[in-house]
Amino acid sequence: MSVSATAKINIVVMLGGLLALALYFPYLWFGVTPFGSDQEFSKADIQSLLADKDMPDFYAQSLPERTELEMSEMKAAYNWCRFCHTLDQEGHNRVGPNLYRIFGSPAAVVDHFPYSDSFIELRESGFVWTPDLMQAFIEDPHTMVPGNRMRYPPMILYDMCDKRNQMIVEYLLHMTAPGAPSDETISPLPEPQEGEQPFNPCV
Repeated sequence: MSVSATAKINIVVMLGGLLALALYFPYLWFGVTPFGSDQEFSKADIQSLLADKDMPDFYAQSLPERTELEMSEMKAAYNWCRFCHTLDQEGHNRVGPNLYRIFGSPAAVVDHFPYSDSFIELRESGFVWTPDLMQAFIEDPHTMVPGNRMRYPPMILYDMCDKRNQMIVEYLLHMTAPGAPSDETISPLPEPQEGEQPFNPCV
């Protein structure tokens, strides 16, 4: 059976469209970019960005004592974030930058991460991450930093609430501190039993 030239063109266009969608979907859903960055930041660079800023050591401040279950619940609240971020000192950049020692750090200074222009402008404005600013960012990232690529909250099936945001920030304070154990050492919550609802801090 012969195929007309028009049909062949339509097939090529359709396949091209599917390929374009496949390439664009990771950016649309997760903000993935295929490029890295060669930029590195020395201690002197970071100290220069922190000059004249009287910032406390957020990691020296006491945190509430948490049970193993409470840590597991905070890990569950943070769960979506783990697809894009690592927390420990040796962690690699993923879709988002590594967050080790994020609090008290200037914005957009993780080596080799391809920051958006929005975050580069934020760094140049003198922005420094604090727990309060992190919570405000999590609550509404695209209002706080317009044009950034972070895909949060997820597009579907995700509840936002103050309690979740607070749990995420406290989990970051615990797990991005110098000497903190690996995130992998925190036990996940057990699977819900039949008839039980999955853990949801917003309910």
